Amino acid sequence: MTTGVIFDMDGVLIDSESFYFERRMNFFTHLAVTPTSVKMADYVGKTEKGIWETLVPNNSNLRKQLYFAYLDYRQAHPIDFQQVLRKEVRCLLRELKKQQIKLALASSSPLVEINKMLRQCQIQHYFDFVISGEELEKSKPHPEIYLKCKQALAVTSFLAVEDSTVGIEAAKAANIYTVALKQPFYVDQTKADRQINHLNEVMEVISEQQFS
Repeated sequence: MTTGVIFDMDGVLIDSESFYFERRMNFFTHLAVTPTSVKMADYVGKTEKGIWETLVPNNSNLRKQLYFAYLDYRQAHPIDFQQVLRKEVRCLLRELKKQQIKLALASSSPLVEINKMLRQCQIQHYFDFVISGEELEKSKPHPEIYLKCKQALAVTSFLAVEDSTVGIEAAKAANIYTVALKQPFYVDQTKADRQINHLNEVMEVISEQQFS
């Protein structure tokens, strides 16, 4: 049996969800504008387009104006990917490749941010396939991103590592055994096959071979 493991990025490989959420909220506070939702769970796992449709759902002109202003704000307040990379990631990826397991990265984040993270953390060489939600017709919870990964990896057995509700739904809809990494804030992970506290537990799941 040949195995492929598909990782989400934000909240899984990097502990970034809180940083992104706080940066967006600080931006809105700076402009004295109130976003429609101030609950982090409403944004976790969504594409950038989906996030902004949640922030400003009923006024497309204002949403566009704020988004372009936020691009400058984001550049002035960048995330340090090396600081938020989970400490066990490099060791886990190294061990997975040692076992000749194929790896994919399936993230709703913009491709430019995904590639920046991979370069800064120097882990790009571990992945056989990388895909962003912005490259697809439909974003999570639609299974398209995971179906593309399955096609690209072309193995007989798949495991997805997710954290968000929409990500878990996408992986399950693609008929992939899905483990959910627990978060320090509430996320509905009830549809996952299994919850884990640390990424190192991925090796335990693989060794048990309880997925297909």
